[in-house]
Amino acid sequence: MDSSILKSGGTSLRIPHEVRSLLRALQLSNPDSTSLQKLSEKEWTSLLDFCDIAHLTLTLAQLSMKGFPHWVVERLKTNLADNALRFGRVKATYREAAEALNQAGVEHVVIKGFTQSPDYVPDPRLRRQSDIDIFCLPESIAAANGALQAIGYNLSDAKMSYAMADHDVTLVRSGDWHWKGNLFDPEMPLGIELHFCLWNERVSRIRVPDTHLFWQRRTMREVDGLSFSCLSSLDHLAYLTLHILRNIFLGDWVVHHVLELASFLHSRADDESFWQSWVENHSPSLRSFEAIVFYYARAWFNCRLHPLAAREIDRLPATRQSWLRCFAGSALELMFDQNKDFLWLQLSLLSSRREKLKVLRRTLFPVRISSIDSPTFRIRNKRQLPPGEGPLWGQYISYLISRSAAHCRVNTVTLTRGLRWRLSFLLTP
Repeated sequence: MDSSILKSGGTSLRIPHEVRSLLRALQLSNPDSTSLQKLSEKEWTSLLDFCDIAHLTLTLAQLSMKGFPHWVVERLKTNLADNALRFGRVKATYREAAEALNQAGVEHVVIKGFTQSPDYVPDPRLRRQSDIDIFCLPESIAAANGALQAIGYNLSDAKMSYAMADHDVTLVRSGDWHWKGNLFDPEMPLGIELHFCLWNERVSRIRVPDTHLFWQRRTMREVDGLSFSCLSSLDHLAYLTLHILRNIFLGDWVVHHVLELASFLHSRADDESFWQSWVENHSPSLRSFEAIVFYYARAWFNCRLHPLAAREIDRLPATRQSWLRCFAGSALELMFDQNKDFLWLQLSLLSSRREKLKVLRRTLFPVRISSIDSPTFRIRNKRQLPPGEGPLWGQYISYLISRSAAHCRVNTVTLTRGLRWRLSFLLTP
């Protein structure tokens, strides 16, 4: 990837060398693995740690491993083998859950996970999956919960906050399995998440049309002998783009989702029938949301686009196109240094001043603070911190001070960059 492709706030993309090398190798047009093959042992250790967190380990394992250190090759081969075995547990878990839901008369569709195969991921064994994500109509959630609890599932850790989630409390099954440090452990049980919406307007404050039609257009599919109800191909694309957009607004990591989207767009770039159907079945408003994320896919992974998809990007309002040119790289940078550049895009999608103020206040001054007994107290940027020294209350006070200072720093940078971008946009002829 040419480092000039992605710009953020008017400066070159600020990510580690080893991650930049991986992105170059993952380009869908003109990939380049040269710099990846020249990484030092320390850089490889850092890259593998990053890939585990970013859900890119199995993606890395699909590249040509020529020039990779022997220990890296062995590690990746082990991960592939373990995950291939793990898919058997995924299938068994879903079949049992689906049977319980069917007996309770609860209709559902599966989202994410193995439904990404084969259009977004060639084989479900090449995608890490820790949960089964199921969407039910809101009025069926209670019955679905009851059906799954009847076969041994229980509510997970109540200390986790689900205020911003699109699903109920994760359901887990108690057992004697223990964490052994292997993300791809074939024996690791899967949780089940019951989603009550496909776009959370309450959280985003943004209304997206047409999502109510996704349920009406659901269909049946089969992957590796596993039959399931899911979204139609067109609506699956829409849901994935909306899921990415949702996570961007929450400051979450989206790189693996964007890569999967880019792979789909690249492979369907010549599919005239699909894109004509896309225009006919998705409203201009919905297509405009999808186009924002199409921009990310093209900017990050250099994928080909069908002319109709590219046209929707060109039709975006000038303000959003300007924001994308300046800040599309911010969602990559925040994996290493927090930012809130997404705020300006989210505000541009809101028409109500009242809603804009709510989002502005929530983003700059978050009211949710991890409690002293919360698991997130010990996590920074998706990484588990080592045990601290001294009394717990002292560590917690230190945490509150550091988080407050971090928010102040990020807010200052966000406001400064946003003001600079806005002035630049207004002054551009």
